[in-house]
Amino acid sequence: MVTLDSFLSHGEAVSALIGDVRSGRASHAIALTGMPGVGKRTLARLLACAFLCVGAGSKPCMQCKGCRRALSGTHPDLLTPSAGEKERSIKVDHLREIIHALSMHAVEGGERVVLLENAQRMTPQAQNALLKSLEEPDGATRFLLTASGDTGLLPTVRSRCRVVRMPPWPREAVEDELLRRGAEAAQARELSILCGGSLGLALSMREDAAFLQLRTLCEATFFSLRSARDVPEASARLKDKREDAEEILSVVEQRAREYLLFAMRAGPAPLPAAETRSHESWLHAAPRALENVLSAVVEANRLRAANVSWQAVAEKLLYIISEEIVLWQP
Repeated sequence: MVTLDSFLSHGEAVSALIGDVRSGRASHAIALTGMPGVGKRTLARLLACAFLCVGAGSKPCMQCKGCRRALSGTHPDLLTPSAGEKERSIKVDHLREIIHALSMHAVEGGERVVLLENAQRMTPQAQNALLKSLEEPDGATRFLLTASGDTGLLPTVRSRCRVVRMPPWPREAVEDELLRRGAEAAQARELSILCGGSLGLALSMREDAAFLQLRTLCEATFFSLRSARDVPEASARLKDKREDAEEILSVVEQRAREYLLFAMRAGPAPLPAAETRSHESWLHAAPRALENVLSAVVEANRLRAANVSWQAVAEKLLYIISEEIVLWQP
C-alpha cells in the first residue's frame, strides 16, 4: 500500500512537507502542483489522513476510523466541492456547502480538512470566495489543494498557501513500480520511457491495449525501415489507421525527439522496443537529419488537417524517414 513514506524520495520539498505534517508544524494551507500523474491526489489524500488520524503513534496510522474514512472520502470533517470530475470548472455554487461548513464547528470536534483536487478548475469567483478563509484560518481547518500546471491558481490564493511542486518520477522508479504491479520487464521499460515521469500515465497506458498496439505498429513501420524498398510494406500496414493518425504521428514525433535529444547530448539514449528494427540507424543519425524528420511530422499533421489522404500522408513521411535515417553499418 502507498504511504507517506513512499513519497520521501520525491525531492527535498516533498520530504520536508511530510516531516512538518508529522511534527505538527504544517501550514494551514498546502498546494501541491505538478504535471498530471505524479501523485498529487494520492499525497493529498494521505495528508488528509494524517490531519484526521485519531490513532496513536506516527500519523497517519492508516488503521483508525479517522484514516479509513478519510481515505474513502466519507469522513464528515473532510470537505470537498460538489463538482463532478467531468465538469469543466468548479464554480462558487459547488463550494456553497464548504463555505457554510466553515462557519460552523467541526462535526467530530477535531481538525477539519478542505480538499480541493484539480483546483486549477476553480473559477476566479470560486477562488475569491475561499480567500477569506485562507486569510483568516480558524486554527482547526486545513486546506489541501492540488493543481496541474502553475497558472490555474490566482496569485492571491498561491501566496496564502505553502506551494510544493512535485517533480516527475525518475524513469527507474516508474519501471520498478510497474514491475511491482505485475508488468513484464519489456513493457515496464517501454512505458517508463513513454510516460515522461508520470506514473499515472504509465498505468493508464498499461491498461490501454489499443495504445500499446499503436505503439507496436509505429515501431514496426516508421522505426524499422532499412531502405526505401521497405516503404510499400510499411505503408500497407498503416492503410486502415486513418482514425488513429493523430496519435500515430504523436508517437513518431515523441520518439524522434528522444533520438534528437540524445544526438545533441541533451538526453539519455532511447531504448528500442522489441519491434524496432532500425534502432541503431536512428541512434547514429545526425541531428540535422532528425530535425528534418520532425519537420516532416509537422508537415504530415498539416496535410492531414487539410484532408489529404492518410495513406498519402503516411507514405510521404515514410519515404522522408528512409532518406534521412540512413542504414548504419558498424
